[in-house]
Amino acid sequence: MAIEKRLLFVLLLCLLLLFCACEKENPSSDADTDLAPVDLRVALGGEHPEAEDFLSDDARARCQQEGVTAEFAAAPDFETVGAHKVTLLLRDSKGNERELSTRVVVVEDTTPPTLVGVKEISALVGEGLILRAGVSAVDDCFGAVEWTVDASAVNTGQEGLYSATYRAIDASGNVTEQTVYVHVWAEKITESQLWDKLDPMLDELIDDNETIEEKCRAIHAYVQGSIGYFPISDKTDPVRAAYQALFVKGRGDCYSYFSAAMMMLRRCGIEYLEIERTHEPGKETHFWLMVNLASEGEAARWYHFDPTLVDGGGAAGKGCLFTDAQLDDYNAVDPGFYDYNKADYPSTPTDIITQ
Repeated sequence: MAIEKRLLFVLLLCLLLLFCACEKENPSSDADTDLAPVDLRVALGGEHPEAEDFLSDDARARCQQEGVTAEFAAAPDFETVGAHKVTLLLRDSKGNERELSTRVVVVEDTTPPTLVGVKEISALVGEGLILRAGVSAVDDCFGAVEWTVDASAVNTGQEGLYSATYRAIDASGNVTEQTVYVHVWAEKITESQLWDKLDPMLDELIDDNETIEEKCRAIHAYVQGSIGYFPISDKTDPVRAAYQALFVKGRGDCYSYFSAAMMMLRRCGIEYLEIERTHEPGKETHFWLMVNLASEGEAARWYHFDPTLVDGGGAAGKGCLFTDAQLDDYNAVDPGFYDYNKADYPSTPTDIITQ
């Protein structure tokens, strides 16, 4: 009997040790790849990340679901520029622990955030200003950051040209600002108002028997000859921009030329495409068009159509019915002037019809 009792005791002891070993498994050890940590890049002097920030979204969700907490096994070095090892300690509700290794890269941040979606603003007298729609600020180290807009100088009760300033600052104290024009108008300009002015002028300018190319050249020449260059216009409404440039002020910037030509092309039934230069936020842009010279039943023949009076690109008739190659040649003289996403637009013929 003594031997049997000893054997029974040894058997129970083995079972107990086996049970304890099972209970002491690492948290979530059945799916190691799900808990793979991520490297982080932080700015010197910025806000320090928490241990959970080193887990992917899926891993963080799984830890929350299973009651697993994350902490640093040792305090990471966030105060020295360079790459540093980070050790995470995961612990479940039973006290089981597991370590994961990753790293943090500390950089000296001198780059200000970028304001995105900031555009000129237009409103009618008595209306509220739409200042925040579509605007955000992004930082290369901190991601989305807070931003403000100061439009205190705008008087929406009186027609006029005002300005508003957008400002963003990151955790390192880097600041970026962008000032835009705010146009307050006494009344809205409708298409009907524009057509009432435009149609008599087109009746004198355009002969219905002319080819599409001839009509385009006439429109291009008229716009360049009727509008003087001035570096400010309301870029929120092409109808108003055309009306102001052609019939009120007689001047404007590239958007004014672009809008005037576009409205004339539209009224003549000429097919066109709108192009805006690819540019960095806050930098100057440029607008021009492409026109299809093909008659009904013919294969499309798209050419670039830039009516703006600019050196080389638009002066003395240039910029009227240009090929892709001619735009590239101009870009070689003035880098980036005609940058745009060519994949979004048709290619032009290789035949040069404007020297």
